[in-house]
Amino acid sequence: MTIMHAVLSVAFLVGQLSEAWPDLETGGSDLPMSAFASGPQNVGPPRRSFLSSTLGSNMVLQRAPNQAVVWGFAKAGTIVSTRLDEKPPMTAKAGADGIWRQLLPATAASDTPHSISLTSSAGETARMDNVLFGDVFLCGGQSNMQFSMPAIANATEEAARADAYPLIRLFTVGQGTQSKIPLDDLQTIEQQWSVANHTSVAGNGGFGYFSAVCWVFGREVFDALGGKVPIGLINNNWGGTPVESWSTPESLKACNVMLPESVLFNAMIYPYTVGPMALVGFTWYQGEANVDERAGDEGAQRYTCTFPGMIDAWRNAFKNPSAYFGFIQLSTWCGDGELIAEMRTIGQMSALSLPKVGYATNADHGAGCDIHPSPKQYCAQRLAKSALALQYGRHVPWKSPSFQSQVSMESPPSVIVTLSDVSQGGLRDNQYPFNYLDGRFNCTTTNKCAWASLQFANGTWVNATIKVSSEANKLIVAAPASHLNAGAPVASRYGWGAVPMMNVYDKQTALPVLPWSEKVESTQTVFVV
Repeated sequence: MTIMHAVLSVAFLVGQLSEAWPDLETGGSDLPMSAFASGPQNVGPPRRSFLSSTLGSNMVLQRAPNQAVVWGFAKAGTIVSTRLDEKPPMTAKAGADGIWRQLLPATAASDTPHSISLTSSAGETARMDNVLFGDVFLCGGQSNMQFSMPAIANATEEAARADAYPLIRLFTVGQGTQSKIPLDDLQTIEQQWSVANHTSVAGNGGFGYFSAVCWVFGREVFDALGGKVPIGLINNNWGGTPVESWSTPESLKACNVMLPESVLFNAMIYPYTVGPMALVGFTWYQGEANVDERAGDEGAQRYTCTFPGMIDAWRNAFKNPSAYFGFIQLSTWCGDGELIAEMRTIGQMSALSLPKVGYATNADHGAGCDIHPSPKQYCAQRLAKSALALQYGRHVPWKSPSFQSQVSMESPPSVIVTLSDVSQGGLRDNQYPFNYLDGRFNCTTTNKCAWASLQFANGTWVNATIKVSSEANKLIVAAPASHLNAGAPVASRYGWGAVPMMNVYDKQTALPVLPWSEKVESTQTVFVV
């Protein structure tokens, strides 16, 4: 483990420890400590700027056919004049709430920089220069989304590549404010809107300026669009935080969550909804902090409500019900394997019940017991493919093969598993699992590895072999020779645990077969190949 990874892991574990024992500061509430305003706080009344702090020079505004909004704050009744380039000025009036909003003309994507000047009847002024129109994404979550470019695998080379992408623009929200009430404007900012380069992408350390997943995702989308559509990326996350902190009180109440504080939604998401900021979608890497089943928090089961609920809440708050939403399926760490596996499959994948939601698994590219794997390229590139398919209508295969059904065989004891989302290229079963870390991860000492396995009528689970069937979309999971007389299996598993050992991949898409744990619904007496 590198020094950087050790620092990141300690930082995460501190957050996890504070969440694991909420009684320390919250009087036994069912929400973790990070869901309360016990972290860094601004002193004094919240700041509201003439021009919203979410906006600024060097940013990307959403392109046509959408109409981008600029907004800010002034005394009620104040007239604000907005001028885009040399076009005639537009005027807006601050309402009783002190908020003014200006809808801009729909503007096509291009590399042409624009200027926006603003003046008010009270004498306030602001200016935005070097503004591009393109597509905007907000990247949220906890530490694995916060995990920044200086800590990514091949960091030096990856950062240097950013100099070739001046049409990608970056903004990082600061982690200095939580609030029990919605705040109209950002109170802490780590990095203002900046042109992508090796410094803006990889400054300020491993939890610094810019999310590795967010950057690689945005770069992949930009390249796939031919390098002609500017991309704006908003890095908006906080390590060690549960989904409850990022959702709205209304959404949480619908999931029977008591005392919904929504402190990060209020401080870090809500300011973007005041306009609201026009954008095309969101990316999300979170769930580790919700794995534990504390009193009042049923782990993956509750996540099946709170996670889709948060997605709906964000889409509604941004007045964008069809916004793309993509999430990363959790990677590895040496926690409770059953609970981690449940969160990956039962908890996170529940979001697929909503339209226009994509995913990318990171279960096959972990770092053993280190919860922060450095090769973020795999999951970010996979997630970009889901955006290209769902948001841009590209014919890009992005779904991993996954369990569909199975038939159990008595002789020899085995199951034949049928998978969905297998490409025409079929499957291969000869991948040396990446999670072995080239032999550095010891499955014996950690007891955290998860291969294929079968369960028999007496409740015993045994490791099993797994191979591709003669039919392109089917796998054969077979019991070892020591269990030839055990009868027909009653359940099967694959990669179901803390550290999945995944050796079956789609030949064409290079995507892994997703982990599963399923009971047998049908049994046959004789196994016919």
